[in-house]
Amino acid sequence: MRSIELTFDLATEAAFTAEWAALQDAGLPNLGRHQGASNRPHLTLAAGPALEIKDALQAVFGPDPQRAGAVLPVDLRVSGVVLFRAGSGRFVLARPVVMTRALLELHRAVLELAPGAVELTQPDRWTPHVTLARRLSADQVTEALAVLGEPPAVGSCVAARFWNGETKTLTALAG
Repeated sequence: MRSIELTFDLATEAAFTAEWAALQDAGLPNLGRHQGASNRPHLTLAAGPALEIKDALQAVFGPDPQRAGAVLPVDLRVSGVVLFRAGSGRFVLARPVVMTRALLELHRAVLELAPGAVELTQPDRWTPHVTLARRLSADQVTEALAVLGEPPAVGSCVAARFWNGETKTLTALAG
């Protein structure tokens, strides 16, 4: 799978990694267990096996610093938790991100220039979120909710990257 992702300012990233650590300390599945260089909290704008970086897409984020400054940073507001089904009796636990006008405009601009995104990342189908844990059982969801505190209320998306899961490579798009 390939994806176009936004990453966060240091304080926001630290808040999400602290949540991963709290789940880890409780013996629960979490994304902090993966130690690869690519693993850090992020917000996926688009995903799909055929997604490609095109010159026009790079122009959304840069290389013109004035253009990049107009797009990023994007303010981030987080609320509550959300669950997604992940197979029989398994769930993904995430923090939903409020869809602000700036975030929606950026999302639409990226998808106009990134054909091949899967249906669930298309406009009007996309649920922006930051994943905390995958493959939780229903009992583990209950435990995780007891462990987690309040979400980081505000933050900022300050960088963009392209992840190629086939080659296991990251390409910086901005930031």
